[in-house]
This record gives sequence, structure tokens and C-alpha cells, in this order.
Amino acid sequence: MHPDIWRAFQRLRTLRSAAPPLVTHPRAETSPVSFQQERLWYLDQANPGGSAYHLPVAFRLSGPLDWRALRLTLEALEHRHEALRTSFGSSRGEVVQYVRAPGAFVFPTVSLRDEVSTLEEREIAMRAALQQEAWRAFDLQRDMLFRAVLFVLDAQEHVLMLCVHRIICDDESLDVLFRDLSELYAAFQQGLDSPLPMREVHCSDHARWQRAWLRGPCREELRAYWREQLKERLQGPRLTSRPRRGNTSAARTRQQERLPLRFPPELSRAVLQFSREARATVHMVLLAAFHLLLHRYSGGQEQHFVCSPIANRPQAETEHLVGYFVNLLVLPADLRKDPTFQQLLEQVREVVVGALPHQDLPVQLLDGIDLGGEPLSQVLFAFENTPRHPFQLANLRITPLELEGGTCDFDLFLALHEEDGVISGTLKYSRDCFAREEASRLLADFETVLRQALKTPQTVASTFLPERGRHEPSGSRGSAQALARACRRAPLPPPVDVLTALGVATPEQRRSLMTDYLRDTVTQVVLRGQEPDVPIHSLQELALDSLRLIELTGRIRGELSVDMPVSRFFDAMNVEVLADELIARWLRARMPEPRIPPLHRRREHLTP
Repeated sequence: MHPDIWRAFQRLRTLRSAAPPLVTHPRAETSPVSFQQERLWYLDQANPGGSAYHLPVAFRLSGPLDWRALRLTLEALEHRHEALRTSFGSSRGEVVQYVRAPGAFVFPTVSLRDEVSTLEEREIAMRAALQQEAWRAFDLQRDMLFRAVLFVLDAQEHVLMLCVHRIICDDESLDVLFRDLSELYAAFQQGLDSPLPMREVHCSDHARWQRAWLRGPCREELRAYWREQLKERLQGPRLTSRPRRGNTSAARTRQQERLPLRFPPELSRAVLQFSREARATVHMVLLAAFHLLLHRYSGGQEQHFVCSPIANRPQAETEHLVGYFVNLLVLPADLRKDPTFQQLLEQVREVVVGALPHQDLPVQLLDGIDLGGEPLSQVLFAFENTPRHPFQLANLRITPLELEGGTCDFDLFLALHEEDGVISGTLKYSRDCFAREEASRLLADFETVLRQALKTPQTVASTFLPERGRHEPSGSRGSAQALARACRRAPLPPPVDVLTALGVATPEQRRSLMTDYLRDTVTQVVLRGQEPDVPIHSLQELALDSLRLIELTGRIRGELSVDMPVSRFFDAMNVEVLADELIARWLRARMPEPRIPPLHRRREHLTP
């Protein structure tokens, strides 16, 4: 563990040492909810029927499935974890939870073998039914908030979908579910009893513990820290793509989409190495780069905040519980003095290390703090490097299935994780704020910002802003497409082939090859590989911003070993002139260094 993080958790342990013990309480008809659950309850009441807090997962099961063992597994799982049998309501103005007695688990099975004849048609029908079931509304007061549906495609091919409402299950809880499912299924398949003991402590016990603890002096100590940390008026990033319509209460109409992200191996290695050399965590490095990206996309907004979800399981007993424990940490950034990336990283380190020991204060208790009227979940950032427990069932090959659609209560949510030295993740975004191409551009910009920051950490934040008078990223896309849709050709051959072709070509052929190379490179960087259909006349007409130019020069330098200053892209009157410049630089790079004969003269030694 990083020393700063270790010290932060030592401080957290000291703060928690004054808390009462977590004990089992006698079961009553109703019991209080945690502050985190209370927040989701009110959000659901403001937006009934929404799917922003659904947590669906789906898996293809290939092989001999034991349906009876799977049904017994789900039933035992529901008996083991009270949260899966919980519903919510209001009593005397207080949000309360009801825990149902254990009973038979309702496990519907949908057979698609009789409805459609071909495997392809079954696949299409399954996808449609899967999407519908995944986002079917929950009624927190009446419904079971843990669902499972099995789709039968063939005797050896099934799809299992599990869906829970986040008010009873967070992402950490999925690991608990998957681990228990694997052990229970293996036992029931062999005709054995459950190998897992029943839990002694449950989420309702934790809720009572939390409310008792936060009635004491600890609550004021936590509040005092956050008041000081967030004493200035804060705002979420004013992203320049589109104005956001509505707020958190309008989440039902805010459609969610997602894009995968996987860093190239060399970039992942660079992040890990830089974090070690800077004595920072990978989370801190990535968050600092994300702040720069938001600074850019907000048009240079100097102060903003993002929120980062944290597991917030304060006792060892809660580590193996299914429930909703997540809290949001408000992480501000201040770029008013145009800090370098290194300085911003130090600022992020102080913010994160200070926030971790004070993570136990639920966000709705942050009274007296002005967040500019913005929802806490406007922009979210998460990073984890703890491997997830895979979903496994004995004698079956398991393939996760992606689920599209749903709604969200945020503009952007960048969730990253590192495993085996590779950084990957997902960008979730609201379609009200971003088109898919704009979200793709944002991800590409994040990589470019990160590369540049790691390469030159003394670069100031303003360097990453768009050129003055030029379009923002979302606007430059339109002008680039209008002016750079050129020559529909096959993709350019790999760089090594281009270098070989340039080496054997005549001067006239070189100019044509370099012009084609330049157009293809601009198309790949500016339009992200989209087919252009209008000739590129001049890069000046593309309204390229500085970030695009940094990426262009980096690509050319890496592929052709040609160092092209950024200014030359604007100075060149047309593509052909720029191609001539590239050829001249390429030829100079190939020429051997001139050998200067030594001068036979007496050396003069200068003394101070």
C-alpha cells in the first residue's frame, strides 16, 4: 500500500475507534435505513419508474446446466443475505426497510426454442427480451429488488440475467454474490448442503450502527473537515458539448450510453512508472489528468469538483455483506494559478489523502456547503486495482454479455481499473450531453492529455486548452468533417511500408506518397478514421485545436522520425507545401551527420 494511503487509513482507523461495536439487533417489523439508502430512496421518489439505479448483469452459460442446482443456489443466496429480501417504505416521515421472511425463490425461465426456429433468430429475440428485463422498473415498496431470469436457447446454451436495485447492492456486493453463487452451485450440483454459514450481521444492523455513531461528536468532526475543505463555492465542470437538460430528478429521461477504454500497453506502463517515480498512486495520476481534461472541456473553468465513489465498508463484518455502502467523496480542483501537471498532482494527492480518513460522512450531511446548485453526480471518476471475483459455475463456460441502454443521473462517469499492468475501463455518459462521436473524442483527448502530462509534467494547465478563437472539441468535429472529407482510399499501409516506399520512390512520387500519408494521418487523428469525402486543402481550414496538433506531431514523429513543430502546421498554405516540408525534414533525418575535421590548434585553458 502507498505510504500516504496507509497513513490516511491509519487516521481513518483512529477516527473509527470511537465508534460503537457493530452488533446484531432483534428483528422488528421495520428498521431504519442507512444514510446512503435514504438518499437513493428520495431520488427514486423524485423519479419513480427510472432505471438509473439498476445494476443488471448477464452471462451466457455454455454446457450442461443443472437448473435445479441453480434455482436452489439463488434461493439459498436470498436466504443468506437479508438485503436481497428487503423492500422500502416510509413510516412517520422516516424511511424504513422491511425484511421478508425466507421463502421459495421466484425464478422464471423463458424458453426461446419453441418460439423461433433458427439460432440467429433466437439470439435476436433473447437480446430484445434481455434489454427489456434489465431495465424493467422496480417498485421499492412492493417488488422483490433481486431478480433472476433464465433464457433457454438450446439444451447446452442458456443466458442468465441477474438484476438488483442499487439500494440493496453496490459493485463490491457483486463480488460477494458471485463468490457465494459459485460455492453454492458446486455444492448443490453434488447433492450436498450449503457450505456457507448464515450471516450473523446484516445491513439493517449496519444502518442502526451508522445512525448511532453519526449522532455523536464524530459527526461534527467530519463536518468541520468538509466545511473547511469545501469552504469556497464550487461548481461541477460546465462541459461545453451541450447544455445539460434537467438535473438528477430528471434521470428517467436521460439515456445512458457507454464506451470501452483500454490503454495501449506502453501508456499503461508509463502511468505505472510515473506514479512510482512521483510517489503517487495510479488513482492520483489518472485523476489529475482527468481534471485537466475537464478544464479543457469546460472552456478553462478554473475551479470545479468531481465525485468519486468509495466502498466505505467500515468493519470487517461488512466486507462479506450484500448491501449498499458506497459513499461519494467530493474532490475539488483549483487551477486558478495555472499549475503545472506536477503541481496539480500534488494538489490531488493532498485532496485524496485528506478525504480518505473523512469518508464516513454521508453526502447528504454536507450541510452549509455551496456546490453551485449542481448535482453531486454530474461528473464521476472511479479507479480500482483490486481484481474482481469472476462469475463461475462448475462445468460451464461463462461469457459476460454487455447490456446497452438504461438511464443515468450523471453527465460523465469514467470508471477505470488496473489489472496485470493494463489500465482499462468504461466511459458512461448521458446522451443528453454527448453524442457518441463526441464521447469518443473525449476518450481520445483523455489519452492525449495523459501522454503529454506524463511526458512533460512541468507543462502548465493552460497548455491543454483549445487555441483561442478556435472551435471547442465538439465544434471542431463538424468543421473538420466539412473540410476534410477527402479522397476515398484504402487505409494507408503500415509505417514501415511507407518508409520503404519513400526510400525507393522518385522525387515526384515522394511528394504524392507524403501528401497521401499526411491526409490519412490527419483523417485518423481529426476524424478518428471516418471516411472523408471533401479534399483537404489546408490544415488552417480545419480549425484544429492545440490538442489535435500535439497528437498529430506525436504521430508523425513516431512513425517517420520527423520532428515537425506545431507552428508549421498553421504556417503551411496547403497540404502540398506541408508535404514538401515533411519530405525535406525526412531527408535531413536520413543524412549522416557531417564529420568536422579536428582543428590543429593549441588549446587554451580558461581559469577562473
